Amino acid sequence: MNSKFQSKTFIFLERLWLIGAIIGIACVIYFLINKDNDSALFFLGFFILSALIYLMRKRQRTRHEAYVNYKEQERRNKM
Repeated sequence: MNSKFQSKTFIFLERLWLIGAIIGIACVIYFLINKDNDSALFFLGFFILSALIYLMRKRQRTRHEAYVNYKEQERRNKM
């Protein structure tokens, strides 16, 4: 796999989990308004999980980009 494809994959997965977190918090608000606390609690857990995975993916992407940039700079310095 080349680094551009990996970066695009990381960005896609990062945004996917961000959308999941947004949907989760919207569902929490909806169910709290409708006084359905059990469903709101379930979606609160979903929101927390999605937000944590989003942050993990974001950190993974930034570390990967830093590694790729380091390798490219190292390659340029050898020439």
